[in-house]
Amino acid sequence: MAERKGFFKGLAVPANPSPTYSVAEIIANAEALAGVKPEVMIGAFHGIDKEMLTVNEAKDLVQQFLEKKVE
Repeated sequence: MAERKGFFKGLAVPANPSPTYSVAEIIANAEALAGVKPEVMIGAFHGIDKEMLTVNEAKDLVQQFLEKKVE
């Protein structure tokens, strides 16, 4: 990730920080964001300790959940 120097001397700030959204907000928009039902997103988020996620983080969690083997 490219970084640039911020207003404060020596503070590295990401060049394009991704916006974060609440887990509830992402679940409410599951179909539009990841093409899955909200129930799938709830399963993918089960056990995470974050309250805010980026869209890419949410999509990655859903993909991992869908690829998980059932035993």
